[in-house]
Amino acid sequence: VKKDGRARLIGIASSSGLSAQHSGRKFGFQFAASAAGEIFDHSNINTVAILTRHHSHAGLTVQALKAGKHVYCEKPLVITTDQATDVKKLLSKKTHPYLMVGFNRRFAPYSEKIKAFFADTGEPIYASIRVNAGYLPPTHWQHDPEIGGGRLIGEGCHFIDYLSFIIGKHPVSASVVGLPDEGKYRGDNFFIRLAYPDGSIGTVAYLSNGSPNLPKEYYEIFSAGKVAILDDFRSLHLIGQNRTEKYVSQFRQDKGHRAAWTAFTKAITTDGPAPIPYPDIISSMYATLACDLSLRNGEEIDLAEFMTQV
Repeated sequence: VKKDGRARLIGIASSSGLSAQHSGRKFGFQFAASAAGEIFDHSNINTVAILTRHHSHAGLTVQALKAGKHVYCEKPLVITTDQATDVKKLLSKKTHPYLMVGFNRRFAPYSEKIKAFFADTGEPIYASIRVNAGYLPPTHWQHDPEIGGGRLIGEGCHFIDYLSFIIGKHPVSASVVGLPDEGKYRGDNFFIRLAYPDGSIGTVAYLSNGSPNLPKEYYEIFSAGKVAILDDFRSLHLIGQNRTEKYVSQFRQDKGHRAAWTAFTKAITTDGPAPIPYPDIISSMYATLACDLSLRNGEEIDLAEFMTQV
């Protein structure tokens, strides 16, 4: 936020107030509070970042939007279908204030190159993502369905959204299978398959049972005689019929965090389009919830039907 330079840091709030005071002093906020209302009601604040635990994201987002604040909400936006309904209703009624979700990978420089590489291929796309997520003990708060929503919702949403961004369409069905937990895991070794209206397929292999010595993320995209290989946002190969382009980040991994925030603030200051179109946000929201349901009941979910039933 500071590097972008467009925002003034006015207020910060946490449930206890103590962490807000510490962060306020550390990062230079003008005041610290123990209640979100002090942020939402402040006349000099027009933009809010929501960085709380997952269960409170949707409620705080709705409160902030109703208070006239632009919102940057970290993922996941929702963890229940009731929350999804509340957010969808609000997005269907207005385009301002802006709502941005922290799907930063869309905005990474390598993602933009991949998107351009497969533009106008005229053929369906196969896109796969392997995530070496790392182990979390079953007692970790992210596994709590009431607070974290589980890792498929809490973290899998990133990759569900990314597949739709690369393919350029919204999925029509979702199916998920998982490995047995065996008392050690908690639904965090799973394989997602998303089908798209043009025949494209997207898959996510999300695994917590791997080695920490393997890089976290590996992407492969195939279509029309072209292949893109993205290795942990550190290197990118674009392989065509006659040539290969290779890009390597020498100094740092760039997953698009700064670019996502910059796109958000640019939209606000220029009154431009939402950085992530609202239909994309709604689609990713429901696709994630459908994937979670499929993991639990073992059935393929028709997304159009799912959205009308919840």
